Amino acid sequence: MAWDPIRSRNRIARFMTTVPQSAIDVRTFDQTYLLQRVRDAQARGKRLGFDESPIFAVPRNRAVLVDGVHVYVQLLDYHDRLQDQGRETEASHKRVLQFLHLHYSATDRVVEEFEAQRVDYHGPRLHAVLVTPVGDERQRVLRAVAFAVTLKETIEAAGQNIGGARLQTRVRIGIDTGRAVAVSSGRGADMEPLFLGSPANHAAKLAEGDHPGIYLSDRAREVLGEPSVGWASERSTSLAEDRQYGLANAGYGQAWSGLDPAPIRARVLAAVRALQTDMDLTALTSPEATFRFHRHEPPLKTIDFAELMPSRSIRMGLASVFADLSGFTAYVDACIRGRRIAEMTANLHVIRGELAACARDDFGARKVRFIGDCLHGLVAVGTRLATEPASTVDAAVMLSGGLRSSFNLCKATLPGIREMGIAIGSEFGETPVSRVGIRGDRSVRCATSKAVSTSEAIQSDLNGRQTALGPNALANASPAVRRAFEAGPVYDMDHDRAGHVVTPAPAPSVARPAALSSGLLISQGATAAGSVRERGSGRHA
Repeated sequence: MAWDPIRSRNRIARFMTTVPQSAIDVRTFDQTYLLQRVRDAQARGKRLGFDESPIFAVPRNRAVLVDGVHVYVQLLDYHDRLQDQGRETEASHKRVLQFLHLHYSATDRVVEEFEAQRVDYHGPRLHAVLVTPVGDERQRVLRAVAFAVTLKETIEAAGQNIGGARLQTRVRIGIDTGRAVAVSSGRGADMEPLFLGSPANHAAKLAEGDHPGIYLSDRAREVLGEPSVGWASERSTSLAEDRQYGLANAGYGQAWSGLDPAPIRARVLAAVRALQTDMDLTALTSPEATFRFHRHEPPLKTIDFAELMPSRSIRMGLASVFADLSGFTAYVDACIRGRRIAEMTANLHVIRGELAACARDDFGARKVRFIGDCLHGLVAVGTRLATEPASTVDAAVMLSGGLRSSFNLCKATLPGIREMGIAIGSEFGETPVSRVGIRGDRSVRCATSKAVSTSEAIQSDLNGRQTALGPNALANASPAVRRAFEAGPVYDMDHDRAGHVVTPAPAPSVARPAALSSGLLISQGATAAGSVRERGSGRHA
């Protein structure tokens, strides 16, 4: 099946009726909301902050306006674990899954201790939010610093004490504070909400970089009474180590401990010991652990993540596709300021629903997740035994065109989003697909490889009109696709244009003349020569 404008319009109309703007219930996360969540959790035998996050299982027709502190964690040595001597191998993919399994598990233990809101894990990045105490931003930021310091040292110690050099990593953390909107993640059994708005986006940008440390936004610094460093220096100015401990102790309610690291170190030691007593974790992170990989016969839309685990993981050649809404964060902030949160929530429901349906139903692709407003999908063409690289790159190009065409229809139909675009990057390569981290409902969908990292990096450098392929996709592409993309990103590549790229129109054929007698050939040749002389004479007159 291919993309079809009538089918796409019908889907968009259906999504608009399932969660219409008029039905969106906009709430504010305040003390009343929190107390109701405590009562709801207790009625189910749950403890809020331990068994369930403060904001959890948000209905599709609800948006929660929440003041919180966003913490983004980057595992800096992730990319080194992906390769052996510059090449991805089955052994290196086993190691990177162990790496993520260990550090996701370590992070979840610290998240539970701080009653933080786990939002998502994606490759080497982890996103959490602290939304309590309600009404006290300074205390929230202090708790966020304590959380960040404890988390950073726990991840570093877990790698050293459990995985050794194989699983060690340096850690970089970005922190910002402010107002965001929590909405349904739209991921079935995954009930943690998405948080949309500039604080989440800015914390993620602060976590980007090559140097470890904890990086506060000027907004967070101002709340704490710390000197600002200026927008241009936020990503290069980490919080001094002694200041980290002083703020963390205050966040723990132990300000009298001053700059003493002992309270933090005690908590880190307890967390690592708990991880070391987890026999399943120890078994899965040992060098002798068995990871069983298998191929999944395309189409990839039939992948069931619930069936995957480290001992039953997929590994195969495929294309990773990232499609990110350009200008969406600014749109969310404008909707918060203009009290148009219901409009934004309804629009997002339609856009995500259409992009996911386009990927799945029109191109047989498998959605891994939405990362905020960005779709990550996987697509492959082949058999049970092998992937067809050129055909898979063709499929990624067609999927990219279909996503852009679907989004263009959304823009033409929905209010307030005419200025937005969609940036799409794809890369091809061997990729493991599994679920890792704490078992059960909290385990994490995982597709992790150089192809995944490269496709995301390519997408992040594009504007909302561009589509691009990574170097390995180009190397495996058909000559026609390679010609279209080798000079750089392609602008405004919708489904029709993608079809012309993948299957270019044949060159016009030149009819062969009928056989003529030699006398006629001589006669016509003389006539033609005379014609040429006449045209030449006329040009020079």
